[in-house]
Amino acid sequence: MSITLQETFDRFLLDLQNQENASPEVIRQSEQTFHLFSEYLIYYSDLYQSEAADEEFTAQEWEESLDSFVTQLMQGEQQHEHPPSLEELPFDRITGEYLRDFIGWHLLREPTINSLIVQACAETLLKWLAFTYKQHWLTKEGFESSESIIRDTLPDAKRAAVAAHLLLYHIRLGVGISPRLRGKRFQSFKEGHARIAQIKPSELWLSFDSDPSDLIGPISLPETILQQLRAGDVIDIELGQRDKTWNIVDIGPVYPAAVYVAAEEMALPDKRL
Repeated sequence: MSITLQETFDRFLLDLQNQENASPEVIRQSEQTFHLFSEYLIYYSDLYQSEAADEEFTAQEWEESLDSFVTQLMQGEQQHEHPPSLEELPFDRITGEYLRDFIGWHLLREPTINSLIVQACAETLLKWLAFTYKQHWLTKEGFESSESIIRDTLPDAKRAAVAAHLLLYHIRLGVGISPRLRGKRFQSFKEGHARIAQIKPSELWLSFDSDPSDLIGPISLPETILQQLRAGDVIDIELGQRDKTWNIVDIGPVYPAAVYVAAEEMALPDKRL
């Protein structure tokens, strides 16, 4: 039987603790990385989905159902005869795709995440991969493929984390709303995972994959923010329209285009401001 994923974590941490130059901060960061990675694998990946769950869902419905499940679990409303665990998960079940989605999607959903934490998590995973390869638990091909995926994903994940923080700060300051429009009611709202369709000087255009030709914009943004965004990126966003002008009402994570594959609009009830 293949070594389990949990055992590779435990042995890596033990080896790290036995190194004379390993600082408590590095050990703590490694433990935190494995905790977050485990959370992703158990609750958000397809590794622990019920085999009977063959109903098709949109990406948005899948994400919402997982969020609801985790919320109920934290509130003690979910009971498991056999709680999900990594104790019996074979290490060879973990491919580079899980590492990519963890770094470029799951980490970016964390409210406290920033580019430094993304970098630290990626560095931990790279060291862990090198350790497993050295122990002959991972083939050369598997090591090189997973290492390449992490290195390719990391720059966009860090950029997306920076963009999300800049957008949140910009919206909280309220500087993106023209004085002419302040105090006026919004005529309509759009909310969901919007894809960046175009980036022009000082403005952004969005769309939803359900109707990619229906561009939403222009949305005025500072160049410092636009420099951190790329066409194809997906933003968890709420938009409000007043006098044919779209403004960002609320903002969530930004996801690199290479990781997030669906951008759909949510059905909203009538809203008033």
